[in-house]
Amino acid sequence: MSDPWWQRNQAISGWAEIREINVRLAADEELEEKYFSRERVETLLREVSREFEKLFGLRFRWQGWTAWESPDEARSLEELAEDLDRTEIKRGADILIAVTGQPGLELEYTGFSMFRVGTVVIIYTPDRYKLKKLLLHELGHVFGAVHVPSAVSIMSCGGEGQTFDRENQALIQLGRQRHFRPFGFPFPKDTWSELEKIYLGIRQRILEDKEIKKLFEPQTSAPRLTAAARKRAVCLADCSLMLAQLHLEKGDYRRAIEFCQEALVMSPGSLEGLNLQAIAWRRSGQIDRAIEIYQDILKENPQQVRVLYNLGIAYGRQNRLTEAEEIYLKVIGARPDFIEAHNNLGEIYLRQERLKEAEKEFQKAVELHDEFALAYANLAEVYLKKNDPARAREYVDRALELDPGMTAAYNMKGNILRQSGKLEEAIKNYQKALELNPRNEKALYNLGLVATDLKRPAEAREYFLKAIEADPMLDEAYAGLGLSYLQEKNWDEAIRHLRRAGELGYHSPVLNVNLSYAYLNKKDWPAAEAQARQAIQQQPDLATAYNNLGIALAQQNRLEEAREALARAVELSPLDREQVLNLAAVEFALGHEEQALGLFLKVLALDPNNPGNGPIYNNLAVLYYRRGQYEKSWDFCLKALQSGVRVDPDFVEELRKKIKKY
Repeated sequence: MSDPWWQRNQAISGWAEIREINVRLAADEELEEKYFSRERVETLLREVSREFEKLFGLRFRWQGWTAWESPDEARSLEELAEDLDRTEIKRGADILIAVTGQPGLELEYTGFSMFRVGTVVIIYTPDRYKLKKLLLHELGHVFGAVHVPSAVSIMSCGGEGQTFDRENQALIQLGRQRHFRPFGFPFPKDTWSELEKIYLGIRQRILEDKEIKKLFEPQTSAPRLTAAARKRAVCLADCSLMLAQLHLEKGDYRRAIEFCQEALVMSPGSLEGLNLQAIAWRRSGQIDRAIEIYQDILKENPQQVRVLYNLGIAYGRQNRLTEAEEIYLKVIGARPDFIEAHNNLGEIYLRQERLKEAEKEFQKAVELHDEFALAYANLAEVYLKKNDPARAREYVDRALELDPGMTAAYNMKGNILRQSGKLEEAIKNYQKALELNPRNEKALYNLGLVATDLKRPAEAREYFLKAIEADPMLDEAYAGLGLSYLQEKNWDEAIRHLRRAGELGYHSPVLNVNLSYAYLNKKDWPAAEAQARQAIQQQPDLATAYNNLGIALAQQNRLEEAREALARAVELSPLDREQVLNLAAVEFALGHEEQALGLFLKVLALDPNNPGNGPIYNNLAVLYYRRGQYEKSWDFCLKALQSGVRVDPDFVEELRKKIKKY
């Protein structure tokens, strides 16, 4: 059998292209007290850079030193890393290497890396040999390397080895393509499959380790491991965590949860393991379970900004918008440069139609990083809601330019096309989003809306149900499902699903209007009235809501109130035939014959050939008769008869006599 590609690459010397990585160095106040510490770190970093250049084609360029006031109360490197993550020290650099001389730290590890954000924290030692290996080890983690159960590798838990093992060399060679943007998964999608193979190979060796095996054997009590063995198990859990992250990105949440559980067996209480597990539960729809984990973490570690951020996402998924807003404001207060928190806060405002505030947050996200594609897609939605499709198109095109695989941008482009009536082009963009992610709930929902536009309720319902299957909390999909039942005149099912949308947090005047329409058709006049009033409260210029309110009031014989509501509907939408007709009918019932006559004539003028004009002809015949204009009355009487409307025979006979007499 031939060697795998990552072994064959060992023999290749030199790189056609060197990738330069910008590094910022940070020294805390305790390090400053140690003579020549900065110079020693710089010298060793040059040596490390030469080794990375030779092995991986990576060269480190540092941008000088930044002073860092490390918190004296910190007891671990992880706490120091979290503190650094709340500052803006790293901004503008690819990697931050923070060196501390702080005494009293737990010396379980002398180095700590935050893989996704590219931050390394190390405890300074004057021992050149140990310090160099520490830099090599932690920078390996930044490019995807993990701990291995091999003492000959520099990626062993104790860092005893002299160089990288073959598997970790392969990982770093793939990792040289990673990005250092402060958002998104760092590895390119085309590397995921190969990365997974290598991680699975390392994992297999870890699980075959005799001490690790004890942790997974069926037992009635905790396995007896030495302190050294337990420490080693905690260290080796990072391979399972990397596999969990990969499966989260792939959308395989079941496997992600399994890898998190595996990591938590080896490293009980691991914050990263718990956080990743909660993300997987949240994305798979088990949001309450995720929230419980987030809250447990924050109870013990309230400074975990990223966990707090994830809690905000979970609240947003449950449509607990006020709570989500509060969370994101706390996150931004702790970390003003948290791009994704600004974006998510903007999304909360967008869902509440607070367009000005939403736009401000999206613009802030773009200002912090002009390649954050999701904020551009969200700005497109803001401008679409502002009825500025040209500006919306400009932003969505920018989003797709930055990220051609962004489902949110294809959905938004489809929405822009749908609003302009280009339904076939809209469908193509929604289908493109589904090609990228077959379970994309937004694309499924949007295809349901297009089917609704095309008056195909059964097809629409199929899409809405698929969207709900993908995201059981998608309130707008329930609203769409309710609309599909309205189109089929299945009033009970329509009401059931529309009300479910409201329970899930879907707050829109359209929802209340649709509910009022369903209740009108069930002749539940008080319920129809209540829903129409709620719609008006949310949107005081919604003509349809006033129309439905007027009908509900008229059916309760509250004609004066009905007339006021319908007059407002016609004022807001003077060319809507049905609304003008309803007002005319109420004026007629109130005996306001002059007003009724003018309105009935306006209805005919709006749509002279409408097949439903028969009853209007009949009413006009009566009104002209009462005015003594018998010829006009006779003309409309004939039109009513010709349309098939039953006209009172006694009225017809009386009108004939009047015509003959005059």
